[in-house]
Amino acid sequence: MLAGGMALLATSCNKDILNLKNENAYSEDTYFKNASECNQGVIACYSVLLHQGMISRDWSYLFDLMANEATPDVALQGQLADLPRFTFDGTNELIETLWKSLYRMILRCNLVVEKVGQWQPLPGEESLKTQYLGESYFLKGFAEFYQAVLWGRVPLRPDWASRLKTDMPRASVDSVWMAVASDLTKASELLPVDYDDTNWGRATRGAAVAMLGKMYLFRKQYAEAAAQFEKLRQSPYTYSLNPSYDLLFQDVTVKNPETVFEVMHKFWGTGEGNAYYMFGGQENWGGKAASTGRSMEYGFNDWKNVFISTACVRAFTYPDESGHTYVDPRAKWTFYGDAASGGDVDYCNHCDAGAIPYDFAANQYRWRKYEEYEYKEKQGNPDGGINTQVIRYADVLLMLAECKIMQEQVADALPLINAVRQRSGAFLYKSLGSKDQAFQILRRERRLELCGEEVRWFDLVRWGVAKQTINAEKQAANGTQPFQDRNVLLPIPQDEKDVNPAVRDDVANNWN
Repeated sequence: MLAGGMALLATSCNKDILNLKNENAYSEDTYFKNASECNQGVIACYSVLLHQGMISRDWSYLFDLMANEATPDVALQGQLADLPRFTFDGTNELIETLWKSLYRMILRCNLVVEKVGQWQPLPGEESLKTQYLGESYFLKGFAEFYQAVLWGRVPLRPDWASRLKTDMPRASVDSVWMAVASDLTKASELLPVDYDDTNWGRATRGAAVAMLGKMYLFRKQYAEAAAQFEKLRQSPYTYSLNPSYDLLFQDVTVKNPETVFEVMHKFWGTGEGNAYYMFGGQENWGGKAASTGRSMEYGFNDWKNVFISTACVRAFTYPDESGHTYVDPRAKWTFYGDAASGGDVDYCNHCDAGAIPYDFAANQYRWRKYEEYEYKEKQGNPDGGINTQVIRYADVLLMLAECKIMQEQVADALPLINAVRQRSGAFLYKSLGSKDQAFQILRRERRLELCGEEVRWFDLVRWGVAKQTINAEKQAANGTQPFQDRNVLLPIPQDEKDVNPAVRDDVANNWN
C-alpha cells in the first residue's frame, strides 16, 4: 500500500506528464505547412477589414460624420452622435476599435510574412508564396497608412517578434511613413496584376501602386505620386471608368473595370451567417457573414440614422463656365431629394410593382449611394451586399490631376478631370484657369465624384482646410463651430494609454 502510494505520489509530481501536447491543436509553429494553410492565414488578414472600427460598419460613420457628409437623424445616439459634434475623446469606442483593428491587421500580416517566408512550396506553388507575401505587405501598408494619417506618431510593429514588446514608444511621423512606403513598395513588386474570378477581391499590384501613389500625395511628393498613378493608365493595367456611375454602387456579380481595391460584402443567409455580426460577432457568433450594415442604417425606409448633409447637397449646384447655375447630374445617383436639388425623386424603379414617389417632405435629403432602394422597397436586415469602393480609377485620375495642378501643369489636368465628368454626363471644362482656380475645381470635383466614399475627411485634412471648411458648414447649418485645431488628428485611445506607459507618457493634453 505504501509502495503504491509512493509510486502514485512520484507520478503526480512528474510535471512533464501533465504537459501533454495536443496533436490536433494549431499553433504558429504547426500551421503554415502547405498552400491551403498559408492561404487561410492571408484570408485572416483580409477579414480584419470587416472587424469593428472598419469597413463593414463603423468606417462609414466615422468619416462621413466627421467630414460633414452625413448628419445625424434623431435615431443616431451615443458615441456615434459625438462624432459630428467633435465631443469625442480617447474613450470613444469607434476610435478605440479602429486603432485595435489596424494593429490586429498588422499583427496578422507580420505572422504571415514570417511563416510564409519560411514555407517551402511544392513545385508549381512558388507563385502562390510570392502572392501571399505581397498581399500581406499590402494589407500591412494599408493599415500603417491610415495610422499615419489619423494619428501621426504611433508605435511601429515592424515584425512578428515586436508583438512581445508591451511598452513600445511612438515612432516619428517620418518613420511611420517610411514603413508605409517600404511595405507598399514590396507589395507592388510581389502582387499579380490580376486574378481569376475565383479570387476576385484580392489585392492586386495595381492596388499597391495606387496606395503607394496616395502615400506620396499625402506627403506632397507630387512628382513621385504622379509617377505611380501614371503606371495605372498603361499596360499591363486595364482600368477604365465604368460607363454607368450608378452601377459602381449597386450589388453586382461581375468585376468592375473601375475598381482598384474594394472590400467585398456578402451574406450567406440563415444558418451560415448572422447579419448583425458587425456589432461585435466577426469571429465568434457572426458565422460566414461579410455583409455591410450601411444600407440598412443609412436607409430612409429602414433605420434612417443619418441624412446627407445640406452642405453636400448644395455642392452639386454650382456655376458653369458661363456663370449660369448648373446642377451636376451625379446628384440623382448620390441622394434622394427634390427636383430643384437634382436628387432622385422616386425609388424602387426596378421593383416588380414599379417606381414609388420619394416623400421629400417627410424624409428630406437622404442617401441613395450604396443603397438598394432601386431594387427593393425596404432593406429589412443589415445584410447589404454592395461592395465598398476603397480606391477606384476615377479617384486615381483625380489624384493624378491634383499632382499636375500642384506642379503647375494645369493643362495636363484638364483631360483627366473632364474624363471623370464625361462619364456622368456633366459639362466638360474648356479651361481650368489659373493654378488656384484649377485647384478649386479639383476640390469640388473630388467632393462630388467621391461623395459618401469616406474620402473627403482625408482630403480636407491633407489640404489643411478641415477646420475652416467644416466650421463654416456647421455654422451655416446649426450655428456651431465645433472643429478644434487638435481634431486634425484622432485622440490616442484610452485603452492604449492604459496598457502602454511609453505611449501614455507621450500624450499631450489628453489627446495626441
